[in-house]
Amino acid sequence: MIGPTPAPRLERTTAARGTTAAPRGGATPATGSDLDAQEQAQITAQRQAFDFAAAERAEIEREHEVLQALLMAFLKNEDEVTKKWIALI
Repeated sequence: MIGPTPAPRLERTTAARGTTAAPRGGATPATGSDLDAQEQAQITAQRQAFDFAAAERAEIEREHEVLQALLMAFLKNEDEVTKKWIALI
């Protein structure tokens, strides 16, 4: 069962995976050694939740593409049948 997903954040905290964004307001960026075990666990949980959500979104998009291709093939087949039916008349 899928648990509740965290609310989406509107600001981006990292520029790219594994790199931190530029500090804001003169704050110093936290390094891995500056974080305690609880904060590290929280960051790990957030990353895992994001990775899970991204993988699920990607799978849904793949399924959507396959269904669209299947529908298009069905419509093309129906069009051919209709054309042949009209040709018989």
